[in-house]
Amino acid sequence: MRRWLLSLLLVVSLAQAEETTPAVESLAPVRLGYAFDDTDVLLRQRIFGLAHGVHLLLSACLDKDENAEAAQQAYDAWHARQEQALDGVRGSLAAHHFGAGAERAHWQDIARVLGLKETIYPSLGGISLHEACATLPQALTQPRYDFVTQLQFANAPVTR
Repeated sequence: MRRWLLSLLLVVSLAQAEETTPAVESLAPVRLGYAFDDTDVLLRQRIFGLAHGVHLLLSACLDKDENAEAAQQAYDAWHARQEQALDGVRGSLAAHHFGAGAERAHWQDIARVLGLKETIYPSLGGISLHEACATLPQALTQPRYDFVTQLQFANAPVTR
């Protein structure tokens, strides 16, 4: 009898929770994948993918590596320099992929429509996490991760 009462209370409380919880509207993309026919959007998708990978690596470093503090400091400095470019890239990709729903699109929504991984481990290949975390500070100083400059060159008028 006691189990039956507990089960009944659980069912009633779940039903009440469903009534008071607003339905979450699913954010449906209007475009999936990479825009190989639009070099401007493709550049932003490439930048987004690189930034996503950096973030995943930093997250793994913070969880499991003694180089976490150096990686965090390098990431913070890099992110401060790239923040405006990354915000612009995220906004333009949200508009590209989600149209009218762009304002509701978050970083993970864009990563999902691009098919990006949720963890860095498959991308490490034969490199250990320790090695990847140790080299992250130096890697972030490379031109490949200077998104501000990449976007400036992409938006510069072509001169002949």
